[in-house]
Amino acid sequence: MVKVADRRVWCLLVLLLPMLAAAQPILKRTVQVDAQRVRLSDALMLIARDGKFKLSYNAASVPGDSVVNVAVKGTVESALRSLVGPRFELKETGNHIILLNKGGARRRFIITGAVYDAQSGGPVVQASVHEVDGKNVSNTDGLGTFRLEVTGERDRTALLVMRKEYHDTVVYVGRDGVLPRLALHKRSVLPPVAPLCLYDRCGVEDLGVTRLLVSNNQFDLVSNLDFAEHRPWQIALLPNVSSNGDIAPITVNNVSLNVLAGYSRGLSGFEVGGVANLESHDVKGAQIAGFTNLVGRNTQGVQVAGAINHTMRTLEGLQIAGLGNTVWDTLIGVQIAGGVNVVKGGLKGVQISGGCNVATQDVNGTQISGGVNLTPKDVRKAQIAGAVNLGRKVFGAQVSGGVNVALDSVGGGQVGFGANYAGHVSGGQVSFGLNAVPGQVSGGQVGFGLNYAGDVSGGQFSFGMNVVPGRVEAGQVGFGMNYAHQLDGGQFTFGLNAVSGVARGGQVGSVNYATRSEGWQVGLVNISDTITGTSIGLFSFALRGYHRADLSTTGIMPVTVGFRTGTRQFHNIFGYSPAVETNGRWGFLYGFGSEIRLGKHNHLDLELTGEQITEQEEWVDAVNIVGRFGAHYAHDLGRHLLVTAGPNYSMLVSTWRNAERTAHLSTLAPASLIHNEVRGNVLLQGWLGFKVGVGVRF
Repeated sequence: MVKVADRRVWCLLVLLLPMLAAAQPILKRTVQVDAQRVRLSDALMLIARDGKFKLSYNAASVPGDSVVNVAVKGTVESALRSLVGPRFELKETGNHIILLNKGGARRRFIITGAVYDAQSGGPVVQASVHEVDGKNVSNTDGLGTFRLEVTGERDRTALLVMRKEYHDTVVYVGRDGVLPRLALHKRSVLPPVAPLCLYDRCGVEDLGVTRLLVSNNQFDLVSNLDFAEHRPWQIALLPNVSSNGDIAPITVNNVSLNVLAGYSRGLSGFEVGGVANLESHDVKGAQIAGFTNLVGRNTQGVQVAGAINHTMRTLEGLQIAGLGNTVWDTLIGVQIAGGVNVVKGGLKGVQISGGCNVATQDVNGTQISGGVNLTPKDVRKAQIAGAVNLGRKVFGAQVSGGVNVALDSVGGGQVGFGANYAGHVSGGQVSFGLNAVPGQVSGGQVGFGLNYAGDVSGGQFSFGMNVVPGRVEAGQVGFGMNYAHQLDGGQFTFGLNAVSGVARGGQVGSVNYATRSEGWQVGLVNISDTITGTSIGLFSFALRGYHRADLSTTGIMPVTVGFRTGTRQFHNIFGYSPAVETNGRWGFLYGFGSEIRLGKHNHLDLELTGEQITEQEEWVDAVNIVGRFGAHYAHDLGRHLLVTAGPNYSMLVSTWRNAERTAHLSTLAPASLIHNEVRGNVLLQGWLGFKVGVGVRF
């Protein structure tokens, strides 16, 4: 097992060491070479091979045939110095180390030449010819020829010739400026190229502003010379007019002043531009531009622009723009824009805009906008917008003057003056319009219009309607209507409560309906298919509930036909007393009753009724009500039939008087009265009576 583990460690080191070596400067890489009595040129080649770089030098300046002993273990710089001494300058360019004679007095001269394809013999067009350690660059034309003015610091000037499809070549040219035709060899195997970006464009060169300001020759230069020249400062009027000369597009500056616009490889410090700052690679520091800052790769620091900031990879820091900010990968920091902020990757920070914030990946932070906040992925903190918030999962909160939308779930809350929508809610929703959740609400919904949820284990409050096609385990309070398929909590409304399934809680409303009521109903009208609880109202009816028809007589009405509906504990009583005597007396009654069991076949009927009696055939437009409270013994004669009898206390309330308004006309009360008085124009008379009847339950 130990040997296997050791083998894995060695394999990992073999894979990682080349990457670690490539990540540090060539001169700082570690090499180990031990050779005796070898030619100097071979010794230099051994160091280059061990350090994994290309070495170029002027053969006329280096005695390559001299025999040397080499035994070095250290940096590339120390190894080369041990062989060539201090008289050469070690110039690192890309993956090249070039040995340069130390310069003397400058005497500028012009080099001309031609570059051709070694295989086809045809010209190599747009190859870049760069004076090593200088600011001068030229590109070959359609015939493969070039003309380059150089500084002339050295007797033989080193030129680096590069074209992205070919192997790099370093040549040395004397002061006569004559370079024989130079052959470039195509790369036989192209190394795999990782994509420069994750989206449809891969460089700042693809942006319209850059194409407008930067020439094609400078684009070709950047493409061919894939290395950086570092400069402490630069001043540019335009991208092609810079103190860095022809190599301006491949320089990384510490301080950069662009009068109108500048184009460089990168920034490690501070940059100010009157119109535009353009960087093809990374920025570390601060950029301030009158119109736009455009960065082709990563930004670490601050971008401030009058119009647009654009970073095509990750930004760690701050963007402030009058119009818009864009980051094509991850934002770790803050965006502030008068118009639009866009992050095509994840957001770990804050977006603040007057118009719109967009993040195409997760928002682990906050979006604040006067208009719209959008992300198709998750929001882990908050979205605050004047109009619309859109996210997938919201672990924090959404606050909007218009609409909040969470395509999946909300773990925090939604506050929208127009509408809130979420797939599931474990927090709360507050809206002056609509709250809609097709899934579960385990928190609460407060809406002044409509609340809709698939299931609710929290609560719903609305001045309009609450609708749940699933289960309600807490409560619904709606001033218009409450609807649920299953109810385990409560419903309260001034309008309609409806449960299409089982209601195990309570319903309080003007109208209550439940297919099966196992709780209680309190309202003007209570309706159910089956009821095992209690209903209290002016009219309660259960299809499979308590129903009873009565035929009875009292001391003042010979025959009364009655109907009871509701529950045994509390039911409504409706009755009609037809005119069966010559005086034409008839009446109708309404009241409440309760059936209390006294045994298997006996029970006590308690009832409170009021009967409007007309003591003649024609209707009399007057109050003539007999109120009765009765306690009647009842005995079951079978499953359905029963007989009942018992006393009543009756109270007559009558305003029926003669035409002269001098006497009351009612003759309902017997001669023996318990109570007899007149209050204003109302006659009040009370007495003890009786009731005898039969009933049928069905």
